Amino acid sequence: MQQFLRLAWYNTVMTSPELLLPGDYIKEATNLLKHAQKRVYITCLSMTRCPATNKFITEAVKAARRGVDVHVAIDLFAFLCGHNSKLRSRMLGRDMRRTSRMRNDFIDAGAEFHWLGMQRIPYFTGRTHSKWVIIDDDVFSFGGVNLDQSGITERVDYIFHLVDHNIADHIVAEQHFIEDHPDNAKRAKDHFVRTEYGDILFDSGRMGKSIIYNRAIKLAKRATSVVLCSQYCPGDKLSQVLVDKKAKVYFNPKGSAGDAANNFMIGSKKLTTEMPNQYKRARYLHAKFMIATLPDGSKRAITGSNNFSSISIGAGTREVALETSDPRVIVQLEDFLDKYVA
Repeated sequence: MQQFLRLAWYNTVMTSPELLLPGDYIKEATNLLKHAQKRVYITCLSMTRCPATNKFITEAVKAARRGVDVHVAIDLFAFLCGHNSKLRSRMLGRDMRRTSRMRNDFIDAGAEFHWLGMQRIPYFTGRTHSKWVIIDDDVFSFGGVNLDQSGITERVDYIFHLVDHNIADHIVAEQHFIEDHPDNAKRAKDHFVRTEYGDILFDSGRMGKSIIYNRAIKLAKRATSVVLCSQYCPGDKLSQVLVDKKAKVYFNPKGSAGDAANNFMIGSKKLTTEMPNQYKRARYLHAKFMIATLPDGSKRAITGSNNFSSISIGAGTREVALETSDPRVIVQLEDFLDKYVA
C-alpha cells in the first residue's frame, strides 16, 4: 500500500524530469531500490563498490535476491580502472579484485551481469558511455554521473529523474540489445524515440557515427545564441559552428584531468586555444549539455552522456541524450549552469 501511494504521488506531482546532483541521485535511487518490485536495469561506463556507492549496490543485490529482475551492464573500463575512474597499470590490483567481487555478488544473487567491450581495445574504442538506472518505472538518465567515488563525490555533474513507464520500457529494450550485442556495433543503428519530454537519442557505438553530435551541429547552426557545457572541448565540426556563433562554451582546461587519457580527450592544444573557454572553477567538470536559443526566442537543449567530442565519436562510443524544448527542463539546466559552472 505504501509503495502504491508513493507511485501515485510521483505520477501526480512529478510532471517533468527533475535534475539531481550526484549525491541526491545516489540517495534517491538507493531508497527506491529498497522497494523495487519488478525490474532494476543499470548501464554506465563505471560502477564500483566504494563508500559512495556501497549502499546502492547492496540494495540492488538484495533486490535480485528477492526475485526482482536485475540486469547490470558495465563497461570493461570499470574493471580496468578502479573506483576512482583512473586507468591503472596494476592489472591485478586491489581495485580490480573489489570490482570482481561486486560482479560475483550480483551473479550469486541471481542477477544478470555483463561486461561490455570485452573484445575491443580496452579504454580506447568501443566504450559504452551511456548512463541510466531503471527501477520499476523510475528513470535516472540524461546526465553524466558514473557510479563510482569520483562520479558521486568529486565532479560537477547531474542526472535527470522522471517516472514514465514507456520511457523505462524503451531504455530497458536498449539495454537488452546492448547485452545481446556487446561488441558488434555493425548490427546497431543510431536512433531516437519520441516522448512527451522530447526525443531520446541513442548513439549505437559505430565508429564515426553519432546522432547526438549531428543533432547538436544542426541545432547550433539554427540558433541565434548557444551555451555548451562538456567535460571536453567540443569536436572540430561543432567547434567551428560555436566559434562562428560566439557561443559560451565551458570545458575543463588542458592538463586539469589528473590522468593522461582524459587530458588527451580534452582536445588538442590548437583546438582548445581556438575555442574560448568560460570554465574557471576548480572542480572537475563532467556535465554535458547544450542550450540553443532559436530565432523565434524559444530554447532547445540536448542533455546526456555525450561529450560532443570528435575523438570519442571517432572511437565509437554508445551514448544517450534527451533533446528537448520543455521549458521546465531547460530552466533546471540554466539554474545548474549558474550555480555550478558559470
